[in-house]
Amino acid sequence: MNIDPSEDWRATKILSKMLTFWTVKKTKEALKKLIKGKIVLIFGAGPSLEETLEQLRESLPFSHDNITTIAVDGAANALLEKNIPITALVSDLDGCFNLLQKNILQTTIKVIHAHGDNIQRLLLLKGIVQKGWVIGTTQTKETLKVRNYGGFTDGDRAAYLAANFHAKAIILFGFDFGAIVGRYSKPDEHTGHFSASARKLLKFKIAKKLLTALPQHFPESSFFNATINSSLETSLFQTIEIEKVVSLLPNERHY
Repeated sequence: MNIDPSEDWRATKILSKMLTFWTVKKTKEALKKLIKGKIVLIFGAGPSLEETLEQLRESLPFSHDNITTIAVDGAANALLEKNIPITALVSDLDGCFNLLQKNILQTTIKVIHAHGDNIQRLLLLKGIVQKGWVIGTTQTKETLKVRNYGGFTDGDRAAYLAANFHAKAIILFGFDFGAIVGRYSKPDEHTGHFSASARKLLKFKIAKKLLTALPQHFPESSFFNATINSSLETSLFQTIEIEKVVSLLPNERHY
């Protein structure tokens, strides 16, 4: 992958300096309340995302107290277009930088990942980061304010994050992992779906391996895959049809 650990560490230190202990603590406590014991819907930016959102809007009460939504990077653009609330955003700043720069997601908890390739974008977002509702993550060693919850790509990091914060159930959408990349993966560069590069396919391979291992590390959570035609093949993630997701919710609803 030609990843430079020293640059990852430099990015981590930069992000750490932007954050304050108080805002990190406050944000983590808020996210824990939103995830612990809840059904967490994680939306990846695969080519099936748009069809998925159309089906979900017809069957799922997103205002349900027991539902928490996490957008994976550029998937946030699609959720905003469909007026679907975003509880948290997990991003390395590839697909949703414009949303963050314009501070459109003010009430969304932003889980921003630091690595060597996004240092300049981190610096440009300094003002937004310092306003709060931001949690920092890294793929190298941690600081007191930037954590490594596990995962490698935005999608599997989101799943690891939800598991670390004790989600009752984690459901994946738009995790296609195929030869075609969804247009929301990099909406600033593509207006349509595009072919995955060799590097992207390698990232998918790593992500699938990490996701396959996730249920073994967090047996207290349930794991489901509601992605249409997903290539994630593991019996540890139960396959569930989109229209049946609502059946996982408790009978008592408060919305």
